[in-house]
Amino acid sequence: MHLSGEETIEDVVKESQQLEEEIFLDKIREFYEDELEKNKELYDFVCEHTNDFKNFDAEIIREEPNVVKILRYLVKPPISQMKFGQFNGVGSTTNYEDADPSTPSKATARDMANFMEENIDERKVPWLFNDEVDVDDWIDLSRDWTCDIIAQSEANTRYRNWRKDVQENRVAEAMKEAGLRHVSRSGTISDIDDLPAGSFTSETKVACPGDDQKADFVVRPAKDEILFLEAKAIGVKIDSYKRVKEIRNKESDWRAGFPEARVGAAVAGWIPSSQVETLLGDDIEVFWEHRLDSLQDYLSSFT
Repeated sequence: MHLSGEETIEDVVKESQQLEEEIFLDKIREFYEDELEKNKELYDFVCEHTNDFKNFDAEIIREEPNVVKILRYLVKPPISQMKFGQFNGVGSTTNYEDADPSTPSKATARDMANFMEENIDERKVPWLFNDEVDVDDWIDLSRDWTCDIIAQSEANTRYRNWRKDVQENRVAEAMKEAGLRHVSRSGTISDIDDLPAGSFTSETKVACPGDDQKADFVVRPAKDEILFLEAKAIGVKIDSYKRVKEIRNKESDWRAGFPEARVGAAVAGWIPSSQVETLLGDDIEVFWEHRLDSLQDYLSSFT
């Protein structure tokens, strides 16, 4: 790991943590607002076509399968896609909640409608349980409450996927700038010659004694050099111990299959200096996402 002047690992750690918080707050709010508005529109669609849930039946689920998401969050307590699917005879409701959803069978839609009726949270739709409650006094609150819970969950999922893609794209760009070319391949890396010199590939399995281990990147910067590189953007400090353990476990597996291999970790976010030192102690090169010029220099030294 490259440090400049009198800089310490702790200095870089604090810098990385601050940047990660800024990235998170900026993007999670964007995702939250987008999901909130999107699901409010879906909630309004259900209300409009079911007389505010009073005439809810299986037909609305088949007409617009995305409403399954609203159902999952109206039951008490909200439940996951797999659990909701399991209760209703399918593996998951993912296919019904996609941008291009499949249509549930009549039997499945009927089971879902019945399940919601039996398990709906009366606090969110009190007008269905008390004739004296005016739906106009409650509908906005119900929509905001339900869609807020959905938006929180969806925004966090979107952020995790987005953050992973951003980090891996940055690492890939750094390698290209170092003069390496990206190659696509689907097979397992079992020999250094499976990858051309001066190239890298991503999301690839590596042959190891026992079970194969996937690597975020496999890099062959020179004829006799191979590097296995793992990328980790850590948003919560307590998770860093698990993530570092994952890297170390992969390192031992990769080197069992490729004793001369180099191993690296591109890291960002909340990783304590003690965990960085643990990686370095295992002969794992550490590259910071916000300082990927060090990765370029490292790779260029071989070419």
